[in-house]
Amino acid sequence: MGSWLSYGLGSENKNLPAFCVLLSKGKGNGQGVYSKLWTNGFLDSVHQGVQFSSGENPVLYLNNPDGIDKGDRRAMLDKLAALNEESNKSFEDPEMTSKIQQYEMAYRMQTAVPEVTDLSNEPEDIIKLYGAECMVPGTYAANCLLARKLSESGVRFIQLYHQGLGWT
Repeated sequence: MGSWLSYGLGSENKNLPAFCVLLSKGKGNGQGVYSKLWTNGFLDSVHQGVQFSSGENPVLYLNNPDGIDKGDRRAMLDKLAALNEESNKSFEDPEMTSKIQQYEMAYRMQTAVPEVTDLSNEPEDIIKLYGAECMVPGTYAANCLLARKLSESGVRFIQLYHQGLGWT
């Protein structure tokens, strides 16, 4: 459903994906949550859900490697886009265009994601509403708070998965 909303409506924020997935750590019954639950199906891969993790880096591989700054990353992406465009002219593969769009989205997300995932400035009354666990990364409460912030930032569809006994 998230992929279809992404396809049909796009995103209200050009720096964040239209479809995000949040996984909670929990005491599950052993049933796993698989990435096929938020795939794009037969739609272009740009519509696939972007998984946020509870670790130090909410979106894996979003940060620049050591020794690479924003300018270096921009230059690399420009060269990669030119190569992909050249390849696309030869093969006319629509997935190539999606790859270019995904690289560009990742570049823009480097500034947007840290801002939207920073919960340190949440007012005390909001923390009380969500419960003290909302400040513990990976909890269902923290993901609910993050889902609200993503929604307020223009993300159209946020899917939360929780493998646990519930939120109290």
